[in-house]
Amino acid sequence: MKSIFRATAILSGSSVVSILLGLVSAKVMALLLQPSGYGYYGLLQSVVAVTTLVTGMGIATGLVRQGAGAASRSDKETVSRLRHGAWILFWMLGGISLLVLTVFRAPLSRLGGLNQPAVMPILGIAVLFTVANNIQAGILNAYHRVGALATYGIANSVLGAGTAILAVLIWRSYGVIPAVIGGAMASWAVSGMLLRRHIGRPVSKFFQRENLNAAWSLLRFGGPFTASTMVGTGVQLALPILVFHLLSTESVGYYKAASAIAVGYLGFLVTAMGQDYFPRVSAVKENPKALVELINEQHRLVMLLATPMILGTLALVPYLIPLVYSRKFSPAVEILEWQLIGDLFKFSSWTVSFAILARCKSSIYFLTESIGGIATLVTTWIGVKLFGLPGLGIAYLMMFIIYYAVTWAIIRREIPFVWTASNKKMMAAALLAATIIRTIPETRFANFRTPVALGLAFAAGIYSLTVLWHQYKGGRDSQQFATAAGAGEQETIVRL
Repeated sequence: MKSIFRATAILSGSSVVSILLGLVSAKVMALLLQPSGYGYYGLLQSVVAVTTLVTGMGIATGLVRQGAGAASRSDKETVSRLRHGAWILFWMLGGISLLVLTVFRAPLSRLGGLNQPAVMPILGIAVLFTVANNIQAGILNAYHRVGALATYGIANSVLGAGTAILAVLIWRSYGVIPAVIGGAMASWAVSGMLLRRHIGRPVSKFFQRENLNAAWSLLRFGGPFTASTMVGTGVQLALPILVFHLLSTESVGYYKAASAIAVGYLGFLVTAMGQDYFPRVSAVKENPKALVELINEQHRLVMLLATPMILGTLALVPYLIPLVYSRKFSPAVEILEWQLIGDLFKFSSWTVSFAILARCKSSIYFLTESIGGIATLVTTWIGVKLFGLPGLGIAYLMMFIIYYAVTWAIIRREIPFVWTASNKKMMAAALLAATIIRTIPETRFANFRTPVALGLAFAAGIYSLTVLWHQYKGGRDSQQFATAAGAGEQETIVRL
């Protein structure tokens, strides 16, 4: 666990900077754009994110899945071919994407809630730079260059936030499109510079038949992966568009405000799981015993880090929304409260879903994400119809409860997986504390909500710090796990 904690700590440093800059950027955007303009900004980001998901075709994830083992063995030739294959796919898929956005700009604009056909080809530029950036970051991730990825996170946040704020300050509502494009270009420039500095150029030549085979290998993984992601993560990314069609542009602004905090305050965990945890589970995917141990270790660390922050954020939500945005965004408070409770199930289920992605067949991962996507659509529609705007937060919680149950059932069929006793206790205690905080306002003790919530968050924080201190200072060395990981890596078979 010490090595996992160390990598998470390194990546957390960059995430803290990202969170702070994100808060500054959100404040400026909210004050200058107001809920309707902020909602439009959210729609633009959703269109770019969904289009990037399709255009990227899982290339970056495929580089990690297929290249992490080769990189750890210093097999430069294999990684080099994968890199060339990734760029071959980029030019092919990027060209197709830009053509589709141009030819079908009118219907796509209406579907995305923008109603501005001329904007779609322009957003295609942001899509291309975002996909290129993801490929470059994916190569760094395959080499498990944690320090470089942390640097990337900081530099990307500084340039991205600076570009967005400057564009909106100069052009106000007309600056949202330059903000989206400028942020994508800044990310691409940063990841490219770090890639050249820490990895260098590929050792093989670009025009080789082996590179086409590598591209085909990435595409065979990326096709099913993208289909899986589209019905899972893709639905989440497209939710602002659905909210627009169900409610209004202002509602998109409220939803984006709540979701930005729900995603941002624990962004370091999302980063660590993708850039540290996923390469680890990919390396031991054929070693069930090591995989079970790694899942439980990662879940334990996630709960220790996330629970105090979730409870603390939940305690301060009524004050946080006006502080980060403005009082005009107060309808986002109730959405965020439900989302924070849902985060307990989200991070717990993601610990398992990364293992499913690394070990299981593409069809199994597709099934998992399909259920999650369908649950998102159904719960969102029902939540909005029954509860209005707060139903978006309730739907978030219900969806991740369903997703948690599905991922647990699937991993149990694949490997002899059980949660450790400490993981069960921590999850139960966190849910109990979050439920108490959420239900206090409905009782006669409503005035004590904030003190009780802060007390529970403080108690959880003291417990987590105590456990992490003893674990990191005197806990079991990670060498034993590294040996198991190496043994599992030698047995690795890429299953598509």
